[in-house]
Amino acid sequence: MDAPINPDAIASLKASAPLKPSRWQQYFFQWIDKRSPPAVAVLLGRKNLYTFPTVMGFGFLGLSLLLWVLGTNYQNNLILALSYLLVSLFVVSILHTYANLAGLNIRVAGAKPAFAGESVHFVLEVSGTRAKGNDNIVARWWSGEPMTFDFEPPAAIATGTAQQAQSITVSLMASRRGYLRPGKLLLESTYPLGLIRCWTWLNLDACAVVYPKPLKADFPALSLGDKQGQHGEPTAGGDDFSGLKEYRAGDPIKHIAWKHYAREQGLYSKEYASAQQADTWLQWQSFLHLPPEARLSALCYWALEFDRLGVPYGLRLPGKQLPPGLDDGHRLSVLSALARFDTRLAG
Repeated sequence: MDAPINPDAIASLKASAPLKPSRWQQYFFQWIDKRSPPAVAVLLGRKNLYTFPTVMGFGFLGLSLLLWVLGTNYQNNLILALSYLLVSLFVVSILHTYANLAGLNIRVAGAKPAFAGESVHFVLEVSGTRAKGNDNIVARWWSGEPMTFDFEPPAAIATGTAQQAQSITVSLMASRRGYLRPGKLLLESTYPLGLIRCWTWLNLDACAVVYPKPLKADFPALSLGDKQGQHGEPTAGGDDFSGLKEYRAGDPIKHIAWKHYAREQGLYSKEYASAQQADTWLQWQSFLHLPPEARLSALCYWALEFDRLGVPYGLRLPGKQLPPGLDDGHRLSVLSALARFDTRLAG
C-alpha cells in the first residue's frame, strides 16, 4: 500500500517565479550583449566598466558646492580652498575606484551539481596584474546573494607581469531541476572612499546541472525484480538484498535498516532473496500515482537510498535505459538522466 504523499512536498518541487529585470534593465542588458557576447573569460577594462557617484558621492558634491558658495559670498579664501580640496578628492576617487576593478580577469572554472531547492556554487577564477591588489569587490548573479572578496596578488606580480588565479564561489538558488544558467554576473566596488560606484555586468557562459529534489515515497514491490530478466523468480530467505519493507513485529532485529531509521525516515526491514533474484530497477511506470515532476523526485530519492544501502539498481525512463550498477559514476549518470529528462516524452 502506497504511503500518502505530502502535498506540501509536491508543491515545493514547483519552480518559483524568477526575478525579472525591469524594462530599462532589459534594454541595458541587450546593449551589453551586443558589446560582449557570452564568454568563458572576460577581462575588465574601459569597454565594460561603468562609474557613477553614489548617494554619499552626491552628498559630498553638494557639500563642496555649498562651501564654494559660502567662500565666494564672504570672500573667504580658506573656505574656498577647502571646497577645492573636496572636489579634488572626488575626482581622484573616480580614478582609484576604476583602477580597483580594471585589469581583473574573470574566468568560469565550473559548477558543482546540486539538488533543486539548494544553492548551486559556481566557481570563478580571478586573476590580475595590479601590484596593490583589488579590495572590497562585491559579486553576485542576477537575483542571487552577494559575496565580497579581495584579490591578493602574489609577490611576483609586484615586480613583473605574472598572474596567479584565485578561486571564488558565487552561489545561486536552484528553483527547479535541469540546466541552470545563472545569467549576468554583477561585479561592483565603491573602494576606497565610497563616493564612486564602479560596476559591470558580465555575460559569462556558465551552466550547472540541477538534480530533482528527493521526495520520499514507498517503493513498489513489483519494481524490486525484473520479471523480464533471465534470473528467474526470487526465492525468499537468501543472502542477497532485495529491497525494504515496513517493519513488522517479529522481524529479525539484524534485518532492520538502522541507517534509514537514524535519518528519521521510518522503521524498515531489509528483505533478502536467493541468488536467483532478478535485478532491481527504478522505473517511470512505478510511480504513476504521482505528477511527472514528483515522479522524478521519487526516483531520485530511491536512487540515493539504493546507493547508500549498496544495492545495484538500473533506471528505465521513456526513451532511455541505464543498466544496473553501483558506483559513483553510475549514481551520477542516473541523477543526470533524471535532471535532463523531458516529461513531454512520457506522453
